[in-house]
Formats: sequence, structure tokens, C-alpha cells
Amino acid sequence: MTDFNSLYATLKQTADPKVADAIQTLVETGADHELNRINLIEFAARTGLAEEKVISGFLHASQIGIFDLTWNVLCPGCSGVLGAHDTLKQLQPEDYHCGLCAAGYQASIDDQVEVAFTVSPRVRRIAAHDPHTLPSWDYWRQIFWSSGIDINEDSFGRLVNEATLEAVELAPGEKAVLSLQLPA
Repeated sequence: MTDFNSLYATLKQTADPKVADAIQTLVETGADHELNRINLIEFAARTGLAEEKVISGFLHASQIGIFDLTWNVLCPGCSGVLGAHDTLKQLQPEDYHCGLCAAGYQASIDDQVEVAFTVSPRVRRIAAHDPHTLPSWDYWRQIFWSSGIDINEDSFGRLVNEATLEAVELAPGEKAVLSLQLPA
């Protein structure tokens, strides 16, 4: 966090001071999942700060290296992230395919692209920086679904219990056989 202190001092000079303070609090005390794909509109509402100032503050924070900015192509069906890009120029007009919806879509910047911010690994390491180490449902929550999906702990727990009959996590190349007793 020593590096963060100098970056924060720079941010405080360029961004709205209240936004800079809110960013400092988020980086220092936020849970890992709160620091990945941050939804700025939700952040502004939660902190009571003006949306324009929050957007400006996060853009400044991204420029100086506190956050990584990504352009994510979203599935219009399930809001899953079909492609994450570091720059807008990397977006391709080709089809993006959703494994969950089993459908293909062409990227539309107006309808299917979100801009999200994730804390830089040099500022603070979070589990999402190593997505292959996340448990299955945490992967879906932090990596697959977009920042627009608001999943609180209760609804997330119900989703896991209602949507899953059995789960086995496998390393690459591993195989498993499951035997299930299905409900009537």
C-alpha cells in the first residue's frame, strides 16, 4: 500500500477531494469482490457523490495506475461478460458467443459494452487478478457476470442452492463422473 499512498496523493490533487477520499476508503477497506469491475453509477449512489465527479475521479485514478479500466462486451441475455478489452480499439465487430445462453451476438457499443474499473494488482492484489484460483461460484460472480448484476449475499446464496444440484471443480485435464438422484 506504500505505492498507493503516493498515487492517492496525486489523485487528491487532480480529482474531487470527496471522490478521492471515497476511492481511498474503497481501496483500503473494500472486500475483494467490491474492487473488481466497479460499477461507477452504483458507487456514486452508495456514496452520495455526483456521478460526473465519480466518473472523472475514477478516470484520473485509472490514468495514474490505481485502477485498470476495461471495456467489456456483455451478453444481452444474461449480462455475462463475453469479452474484456483494455482499449476500445480492441473491440471487434465479429460475433461474441455466450456459453450460458448458447447464443451469438455482435457487439454494439451503445447496448452491450460496459466500462468497468478493477483495482490494479500493483496497488492491491485481489482474488479476481488470478481468476483460475476462484471457487466456481465466485468465478461466475466476479469474472463472468457484469458489474450491472447486483447480487447481494442472500440472493446469491439462494441462487447457488437453487441452481446447483451437484458441483465438482476440476483442474485442467481432470475428469469426473457424477451420479445424481434427481428430484421428482
